[in-house]
Amino acid sequence: MTRAIKPVAAALLVLVAGVPVLDTWVALLLAACLMALVFGTSHAQWWRVAAAAAIAITIVGLKGVLLRADIAEGHNVFLVAGDGEPLELLLPREVFHSWRSRFDALYPPGSGPAADRSHWRPNGFVPKTLFTQSADAIWRRAKYTRQVDAIDFRTLGEFRGGFANELHYNWWSGPLRRESTPFYVMYEFTPATVGSRLSWKGQVFWERQDGRFEEVVHNEIGTRDITPADAGKRIYAAFFPTPGSVLSRDQEFYFRFEPSMKLRIAAWFENLLTIVGGIVIVFLTVGVRWPSYFRALGIFAVSYALMASFIWVSFGKYLGATYPPHGGGDDGMVHDGYGRTMAMLAGNGHLVEALKGVEPVYWFTPGTRYVRMVEKLLFGDTNHLFALLLAGVPVVIFYLIRHFAGTRWAWIATAFFWVMPVGNLSFLQYIANAKLGYGEAIAGGLFLLGLLLLLQTQPDWGGQHRNAPAAALAGSALAASLFIRPNFAFAVVAVGALYAWTSWMRGDRRAVFAVAAGLAVALWLPFHNWYYGGGFYLISQSGATVSVPLGPGDYVRAVGELVRGRLDSPVVTVTSRQIHGWLWNPGFLVRDALLPVAWAFHGLKLFALLVSCGVAFRWMTGRFSGGTDLAVVAVASLCAHLPMLFIFSTHYRYVMLAWDLNLIVLFVWLARGLPAVLPRRHARRVLSYV
Repeated sequence: MTRAIKPVAAALLVLVAGVPVLDTWVALLLAACLMALVFGTSHAQWWRVAAAAAIAITIVGLKGVLLRADIAEGHNVFLVAGDGEPLELLLPREVFHSWRSRFDALYPPGSGPAADRSHWRPNGFVPKTLFTQSADAIWRRAKYTRQVDAIDFRTLGEFRGGFANELHYNWWSGPLRRESTPFYVMYEFTPATVGSRLSWKGQVFWERQDGRFEEVVHNEIGTRDITPADAGKRIYAAFFPTPGSVLSRDQEFYFRFEPSMKLRIAAWFENLLTIVGGIVIVFLTVGVRWPSYFRALGIFAVSYALMASFIWVSFGKYLGATYPPHGGGDDGMVHDGYGRTMAMLAGNGHLVEALKGVEPVYWFTPGTRYVRMVEKLLFGDTNHLFALLLAGVPVVIFYLIRHFAGTRWAWIATAFFWVMPVGNLSFLQYIANAKLGYGEAIAGGLFLLGLLLLLQTQPDWGGQHRNAPAAALAGSALAASLFIRPNFAFAVVAVGALYAWTSWMRGDRRAVFAVAAGLAVALWLPFHNWYYGGGFYLISQSGATVSVPLGPGDYVRAVGELVRGRLDSPVVTVTSRQIHGWLWNPGFLVRDALLPVAWAFHGLKLFALLVSCGVAFRWMTGRFSGGTDLAVVAVASLCAHLPMLFIFSTHYRYVMLAWDLNLIVLFVWLARGLPAVLPRRHARRVLSYV
């Protein structure tokens, strides 16, 4: 029963943090506390859990009676295609006509789109309601879009408008760019805001006592006090891009709520309750292994700082509290748009419909939308979950290398992962991938986590002791990685089968059933397609049709054509193009100037692939004895490469995990082989440098 203590403690920590968790510091505090649970030993006394629960409930109760601004906010995108649309009918007359004139000046009605594929005007994709929905309001019900206690934004991303990634506005060309989408906001003040101030630059419509709106324009940043007469009154403001600018917002854009001293004191006390509650719950429920905890926390902190610093990666998109628009027509927007829709359904009690994932039979890559759904449920309209999971990947890299080669080599590998600017085993590639909203970075981290847990719980693979719950968690992590990136399927099946076989041969049936139970999470894929769509597809409909245009038979025929000397045969041309795209690609590159470095590093990657083949071959010809732990990684890497022979695209992000595993094999192979190759005196000298 003590194994249930950590999940209960984790739930209490989320309760104390308060959902949705919007502030970055609260998200990081939550991550630090959860990490303490991971690197802690559960206390066996259940009175401690009861005390932690009582403290959590008390803190939630105290937060509930604290003074809050509780401003009702409504917002939406401002798009107009014609007359008589909902915005014209529902917005105050003087407000709408002022904004309409500004919008038409930027996008003249008669000019038409720059390309036929521009969605926003010719197809009439304009707001159908005055205010849109927000994931922030799933748990904290809103009068309009959401309730806010703080207002401070200078960009669309900082504003965190959910409309930014709604699929209704999935345009990708034309004169209106998604990064500079015009939007508007309405705030309704409460009595608690009296004595506070609102600062802004630009135009604001402020409701008067007679119900009409006063236009107030600040050419520079100015403030206005909120008086008792303003309680219950509304203000409107709209934000348009700088004329002539399509890729950046007006740099003078500014809007901020300055709370009164009473509100500040209440906010400070609430923050103090959150901090104290998190710390007390951790100390009550687990005994933290401090050296391990501080080491992992340090790696996580450096990783998060690097992620936050590299704002120039992926066109300036960012993770964390901000919520910028994804690229139109891109995978990231579909994942996020689906996830938001699912979170809204779940929040309204329609869990079965939410789990449907928008598609009755998966066509699009299935898993990332569920990650986004969980993110919106816990963190509202932010990218916090993606950021926290991404910062955890180097921690997994460290412990994976440490399992094979010790702490010193683990630090070297982690540092290499942090600083590598091109190719694979590069944190920059993970950052760029996650910022674009793709699933490879998260899926890769989950696969490596599952692999690490299997290695640590299998004595024949260098593990310390068997642990059925950890094996089940490992299987679940591997299944989740497959769910997010189906091209991991061969690698997941191979690693899971090897673990189960090894456990079975040792007579450890419990471990077999544990890893099988974890891997069974992947059965959701065919079950979903059958339950919701009435069709049997193991993963997705596209995966059974257009996504896999080549098969083993094509390569058999190609070999036959080569034997006959028919080098220009269509099947030879197609298969050789597939192999060339897979093996002869420099991979990830953030700057063109680094292309020579990328090609040089690609040569090392090819060598790592050969080493992986050699490790696997030696293990198999040695009757599966000796070096099994590294051989498992080598086999997984080869299985991760296998889909590249058949799938529709050989883009380097689809083979990201495979090359990473190859480089891990190479790194461990060198770490283990260096002392044997060099004389002991020279080996010791080399190791002293690293």
